[in-house]
Amino acid sequence: MNIGFVGAGKMGLPIAFNIVRKLGQPITVVDPHLPTIPDELNIDRTMINFSSSLQDLADCDVVILCLPDSKVVSAVVEGRDNLHGLTGILHAGSTIIDCSSSIAAETLRLADLLRKRGIAFHDAPVSGGLARAWKGELTVMVGGLDALNPLLKIIEAFAAKVVPLEKVGDGHVMKTANNYLLAANIISFAEALRFAREAGISFEKFDEVVNSSSGGSYVSMNKIETVARDDDSVSFTTALIAKDVRNFIESCAGIGLDLPMSAHVFELWEETIRRVGPDVDSLKIYRTLGRASW
Repeated sequence: MNIGFVGAGKMGLPIAFNIVRKLGQPITVVDPHLPTIPDELNIDRTMINFSSSLQDLADCDVVILCLPDSKVVSAVVEGRDNLHGLTGILHAGSTIIDCSSSIAAETLRLADLLRKRGIAFHDAPVSGGLARAWKGELTVMVGGLDALNPLLKIIEAFAAKVVPLEKVGDGHVMKTANNYLLAANIISFAEALRFAREAGISFEKFDEVVNSSSGGSYVSMNKIETVARDDDSVSFTTALIAKDVRNFIESCAGIGLDLPMSAHVFELWEETIRRVGPDVDSLKIYRTLGRASW
């Protein structure tokens, strides 16, 4: 089985690395900006063939996408600027697995388009953060592949948990819901921590109480140290989390839902971007809350 990969960004590169490491077979990775493999990675570099052209994926049986959003996914699949997309490159019987953060409605449209060309399309968005991506310990939500499908072996190479969902598009529904919840949780966590700190509670005591009580969450259990250090490391940028909230709002509108809190959550992330920038870690929101300026 020939495997291709599109999108060697912050999450894509470790996913591709783990496919090679776990399956022990070469992979062709396409990205317009060719990445550098970190020196500390224990990998045979000849096993990853980097390219800037989708045409180099013509012989692939499976192509995995890890791209910023649905617009980029659609451009890669359908083509743009007189360049062929994967619809005109891949052979009938091949499969595309989309690990991007996409909108389910667009995923369904692309799946229908590709089906007419004999190409299968499944969504398999990931969650877990950059550190888990390098360890191959992501959670993957897979739309339309049952638990016995042999393609799951590829996904298991970069996942600690794979959740098969009933139909194509369900993975992106769950990723959208999950990341919106994360975006809202970061805000409520930062507000509660800001209140406690201004009242004189230490980071350590906040951690001890909240994470053994009803207010505990993934964010409170994993991000207190990030806030306390106030360093410049980046796990999940403000721009990416704002994009995920926008995806949630657009997806809700597409099925006739108007959920009142989501608009305010989006406004807060947009304000955070204005104050601290789009490329800093999302926990920098802590610095902006409760102040007219920072």
